[in-house]
Amino acid sequence: MAPLDTPITTDQTPAAPAEGMFRELLWVHTHLRQDLQTVRRLAAEARDGLSPETILAEIRTLQTNSPLWRLRFGCIRYCRFVNLHHQLEDTALFPTIRAHDPALGTALDRLQADHRVVHAITDRITAVAERVPGDASGVSRIELVAALTELEEHLLGHLTFEEASLGPLLSSWDTWPLE
Repeated sequence: MAPLDTPITTDQTPAAPAEGMFRELLWVHTHLRQDLQTVRRLAAEARDGLSPETILAEIRTLQTNSPLWRLRFGCIRYCRFVNLHHQLEDTALFPTIRAHDPALGTALDRLQADHRVVHAITDRITAVAERVPGDASGVSRIELVAALTELEEHLLGHLTFEEASLGPLLSSWDTWPLE
């Protein structure tokens, strides 16, 4: 695990050309990575004693500065967005990919397993984030930092694997297949 003070790398997209529907996937992933940089900084500052009021102010700043957060996603809504994105992939995109390229089945199975892990982490973030303001002991703050760090590490690996695995096929699609 990288220290929270270490900047994350956002240029982890694969060498495959961003063509077709792959551009759309990369657009979402780019914004997720950018927001994770802010989440990392906020987690480090929360670890170092940032007041709950300042944490909430920082989250409000995220809401006004980032494209995804501007769409009214706060920390908890961000977690919900990630889960919704994965649910849509699992129910709409991945069955279509399986039908078009059965050889990607193992990669899709891994991605769906990753989705379940990310969902568990985001559920934990949501639960802990709600406890931070009323927890004078600081235990929930430590739990929140750990959960945010785990989300960052797991989600960045997941995004990179998904782009490398699905990029070539999605680059060949100019529109989403209807079947």
